[in-house]
Amino acid sequence: MWEEQVDVNAVAEIRARSVCYLGVGAIDRIADIAADLKKRGVKSVLVATGKGSHIKTGAWDKVKAALDANGIGHFLYDQVTPNPTVDQVDAAVAGGK
Repeated sequence: MWEEQVDVNAVAEIRARSVCYLGVGAIDRIADIAADLKKRGVKSVLVATGKGSHIKTGAWDKVKAALDANGIGHFLYDQVTPNPTVDQVDAAVAGGK
């Protein structure tokens, strides 16, 4: 199978107008991301996620800790479903304001 030939622990970095981290350990880069946001003057962020995986995987704990450590306010919208509706987008935006 092809996945046996792929190093799933390798973290790839894609740079364009924004930076995207991919890979099993990518969440561990959140402290660097939060520090960069702070350096750019970002004071608050909207975090959009599904209903439970962010908690079950421990990702939210890492994200929240990194944002808090850098003094960045945050609003968590955790009601995203596949093919989000306009109402979900509107609710996320309203909560993030």
